[in-house]
Amino acid sequence: MVGAPSSASTPDGKPAPNGTSPADGAAAASEPPASPRSITPTTVKDLRDAVSTVGAVLIRGTGTATTWGAPVRDARTTVSLAGMDRVLDHRPADMTVHVQGGIRLDVLQAELAEHGQWLPYDPARSEATIGGLLATGDAGPRRLAYGSLRELVIGATMVFPDGAIAKSGGHVIKNVAGYDLAKLCHGSLGTLGVVAELVLRVHPLPATSRTVMVRDVDTASAQRLTWALTRSGIEPSAVEWCEPEQVLAVRFDGTADGAAARAAAARSMLTGSLAELDAGEAHSFWESHAARVVAEPGDTVMRAATRPGIDPGLVGALSAWADRAGVKALLTCSPATGAYTVRVTGSDAKAHAELVKNWRASVEAVGGFVMLRRRRPGVDAMVESWGRAPGSVEVMRRVKGNFDPENRFAPGRFAPWF
Repeated sequence: MVGAPSSASTPDGKPAPNGTSPADGAAAASEPPASPRSITPTTVKDLRDAVSTVGAVLIRGTGTATTWGAPVRDARTTVSLAGMDRVLDHRPADMTVHVQGGIRLDVLQAELAEHGQWLPYDPARSEATIGGLLATGDAGPRRLAYGSLRELVIGATMVFPDGAIAKSGGHVIKNVAGYDLAKLCHGSLGTLGVVAELVLRVHPLPATSRTVMVRDVDTASAQRLTWALTRSGIEPSAVEWCEPEQVLAVRFDGTADGAAARAAAARSMLTGSLAELDAGEAHSFWESHAARVVAEPGDTVMRAATRPGIDPGLVGALSAWADRAGVKALLTCSPATGAYTVRVTGSDAKAHAELVKNWRASVEAVGGFVMLRRRRPGVDAMVESWGRAPGSVEVMRRVKGNFDPENRFAPGRFAPWF
């Protein structure tokens, strides 16, 4: 933290910082800037001290989402949460677990499984940290049934740029005391504060999972079948549609008898080329689905959000623009939530940027938005990571200004919005 100013002053009459003389300040100004540094705290106090450093700060978990949004500018300090990766308190009888923000999701799931429990949350980046997943607002196909990570948070400890440590909630699931820090942080991409600790609500581990697949499903049929499933009361945990394969995958979690009965009910409702995948086939499909969303270096990945449903116009526009640009576009869509993820492969950066610009315009025309999660090298110079600003952008700017008035945390992440 910066100490109180001394009585020394600069030539313009302003106090010299930290008790230095004007001559000291001139000498410091002539020195080259300090090299970037990395700090790995192990406690909340260490974390507070680390983020209170002068200059821009980048918070890092396992590094799986460092490309999300716009590139961070001039981060002189990287604060790694690798040293804050422990389960602090697991209360199986209360169905709660208290963890540090740097624990990996797959590590936490393995520990919970030993007690017959799990966090009902399946983002593609299972090796990411819990804090990072909350900050990115990421969610997987099971969001349809269980919601996103913020719905599972019942307590949070955060550290803000000025070194303030704030807590809300606790182990009591109905505890609503204090400001909801989890919802504040959700999707902020590390621009507001650091998730130091979380208390999470866990669920009993499902006895089994079943997947029903319908092949050769066009956009209209996929939407019709999705609405029939979600209104039926059989409660699928996930409904995903993939293009150009045109397959609709429907997942059910629960007891052996319950999941089997719901899968059978789904088969009776669905039409077309139906198949219920065996355990190995289902595991392979959902693993490939996750890999497709994450993609590989050299790919560009777009994430679009629209109103629920599959918009045939957007799917057609994506195919047409991809053909014109000479690239391949693989689409996954969560019809019930209106989320689209597009993996772009092939050709060069100019072709990728062309597709991003053109398809983004199509999405924005129907009231949606597109962000870049990954881009081929060179794309940043030709297209912005964020498109047209939403109507809430002024609120976002004010929140950022209140919590980080010096713009130290991940500066540039939401450029050009702020």
